[in-house]
Amino acid sequence: MIVEAVEPETGKTIQMECAADSEDEIRDLLSFDLSEDSLKKRIDALAVSADAKSVLFTIAKTTIRVGSIVVKIGRKVLDIITKIIAEFPMASTGTIFGAIFGYLVSSVPIIGLVFGPFIGALAIAFGFAVGAMQDIGNKALERRIMSAAVSFEALKPKV
Repeated sequence: MIVEAVEPETGKTIQMECAADSEDEIRDLLSFDLSEDSLKKRIDALAVSADAKSVLFTIAKTTIRVGSIVVKIGRKVLDIITKIIAEFPMASTGTIFGAIFGYLVSSVPIIGLVFGPFIGALAIAFGFAVGAMQDIGNKALERRIMSAAVSFEALKPKV
């Protein structure tokens, strides 16, 4: 099947053939845990700038066409993220703290230039790991992330 997307900045249409052979293989991408109104309310309730909210709303409106079906891919991604954050709050918090720590280290003159890129990625991974350890003693978070990723497998490029 052909996946078609429009690049938002240029308006250029991008096409590629995906691994899905039928529309049944992408049915998981058409269902959502949150209603559109619930997602909008969650975005509105975030303690972030109006610009950040605008970006999230733009992501939520992003669609692709797979064969003859229009998939609200941005909304699906945000739906999965909100579900994972709700199920595993410590892993999410750890990731955020790691990202902030990495940003702060990269902001320090000289040291930030040398260690910033390395420390940033490491701090995010460490924050996620520590938070995930607090959220679960088993593999529930990993299984949830992997099950979310499986629904996107049908969109991989056909090889």
